[in-house]
Amino acid sequence: MARQREKDSTSDYRTLNISALKCKNLLRSGASFQWEWWRRGEKVASIGIAIESLHSMRLRYQSRSRGREPTQHDYPVTITWTPCHLGGERPWLLCPCCGRRVAKLYSGSVFACRYCLRLNYPCQQASKRDRALDRTWTLRRKLSCDDGPFDYPAEYIQRPKGMHRKTFARRIEQLSRIEEQAMTNMVTAMQKLGIRITGISL
Repeated sequence: MARQREKDSTSDYRTLNISALKCKNLLRSGASFQWEWWRRGEKVASIGIAIESLHSMRLRYQSRSRGREPTQHDYPVTITWTPCHLGGERPWLLCPCCGRRVAKLYSGSVFACRYCLRLNYPCQQASKRDRALDRTWTLRRKLSCDDGPFDYPAEYIQRPKGMHRKTFARRIEQLSRIEEQAMTNMVTAMQKLGIRITGISL
């Protein structure tokens, strides 16, 4: 039986993904561009982005509420970087509302993290019987990680202060195994719902 929908899904909102900006080599100090969202070959929305420095970007756009005049938005979003195990650095966004470090922001009245907007992932609404994803959240909290598997891969999690190395290694191995199962369950559930899946590797 399908789970009763209690929250909106991340798929209901436009997503600003810092990794996508990095992949397109747009995180250059002084860069200014339009970021666009498309659906079925038609542009549905866009925002202006100015990269003020490697640690800050500014969002400029307008939103419209039903029956009201458009509202202009112009505010900065902090960018932070963490080292990768194999070299280089990975960028993150700090949510303008709560300061949480995330890979993606979603389009509310301001762009905010899914926690502030109370959003679920589509797979969390797909099947009540799928408990693997819930288990990953429990394990991540034990590792002092508040980010989900789609935002922060297990291999990037740092060992919490005071945790024994063997305990940490065992929990990371367990987390990776359960997240692989969660991904498999997610793909199966979404395929049954007829949802197109891109960018997921198992």
